[in-house]
Amino acid sequence: MFKLTGTALQSAQISIARYCLNLELQSGAINISHVIANINDEYHIVPSNAMNALINDIENAYNYLKNQQTTEISRAGYWKFKALSPFEAKQELSNELSRLNV
Repeated sequence: MFKLTGTALQSAQISIARYCLNLELQSGAINISHVIANINDEYHIVPSNAMNALINDIENAYNYLKNQQTTEISRAGYWKFKALSPFEAKQELSNELSRLNV
């Protein structure tokens, strides 16, 4: 059976957290553990022994979304950052730290 891991898992968790946030906006309140339990009962996304971990992850993602302050970033700047090799990224970080005298 195919499983979501890594970035795909994180994207799925953010999507579920966004669903919870939208539910809260519509109803005025939310019980995330209840919502996640219902989702899992219907769609079987994790085994029962992984429910607490899923609820915790979704609550963390929900809080991240709810408290998010940045509304946009530069697409070009982000892709430039993503294109850096690990060596270049480490060198850039070292240069920044040197400029800050850290």
